[in-house]
Amino acid sequence: MKVLFFGTPELTVPYLEWLIQNEEVVGVVTRPDEPRGRGMEVQPPPAKTIALAQKIPVLQPKGPWDESIQDALKNFHADVGVAVAYGRILPQPIYSIPKLGTFNIHFSLLPKYRGAAPMQWALINGDSTTGVTAFWIDEKMDSGPILYQASMDIDPKDNARSLKEKLIPLGVKVLGSVMRDLNAGKVLKKEQLGEVFFAPLLTKEMGNINWERPASHIVNLVRGVYEWPGATTYYQPKLGEPKQVKIYSAEIVENTPFSKKAGTIVAVKKEVGFVVQAKPGSVLVKEVQPEGKKRMSAWAFWQGARLQVGDLLG
Repeated sequence: MKVLFFGTPELTVPYLEWLIQNEEVVGVVTRPDEPRGRGMEVQPPPAKTIALAQKIPVLQPKGPWDESIQDALKNFHADVGVAVAYGRILPQPIYSIPKLGTFNIHFSLLPKYRGAAPMQWALINGDSTTGVTAFWIDEKMDSGPILYQASMDIDPKDNARSLKEKLIPLGVKVLGSVMRDLNAGKVLKKEQLGEVFFAPLLTKEMGNINWERPASHIVNLVRGVYEWPGATTYYQPKLGEPKQVKIYSAEIVENTPFSKKAGTIVAVKKEVGFVVQAKPGSVLVKEVQPEGKKRMSAWAFWQGARLQVGDLLG
């Protein structure tokens, strides 16, 4: 089957490689080259690199989807479009160009978590299950008919990175199931049923920890914003102004008798980290990144920052 692929970041690579191996990828549409890495050198998106290595034509639209772009896409004569983390909304004149239309691989069980950050919000909300949905793109955001869904459990220790690493291969399996059906002439279109939840793009401010919230909420926030923007709080060094520290690993401390002000460091766990009062409950902080430094164990940070039980975070 002739496939027109829309995708940009590293997570799209397994999907594009699967399609190259099993179908006929006639073109790849990806975002423009941009500065990345420490040196901020202009680099091509991973999807472009894979496509060019296989001598597959690449388009990188920058502005409006004008007629010249539409004509270029029509010239691929694709049977179906496949979108995976392209990073740009596809309007009707574009997603309808392939003969069957264009479907998207989305990392949630739609209609739950429509939007840009479904994995992150599943973690922030403390969900125990998630999954992958293949759905036909239509005029509204993530609202089109479903082709296929697969679910999986979320491990309580999962963060945004580990969950993504599990969902990517599950999504490849979903892609394979969809392409198998399409090649057999089965064009499934199942209406999305159930309550709609949205997963808006994360902002930097969403990473700010409010110690007045329950311990479970704080730990789930740490998990959900692990990759970006990071869960942020502040501490007061012995000298100078308050400094920022990001928390990358934390867990709930069960059955704690602490009743201090929220944000108070109430205990230390040797060789592990320190315990902070929430409301209710308390949080064992295990891995951090102090302002201007590399990540380290919370125990190493505790010793270097010379914090004490009774000090306040916030």
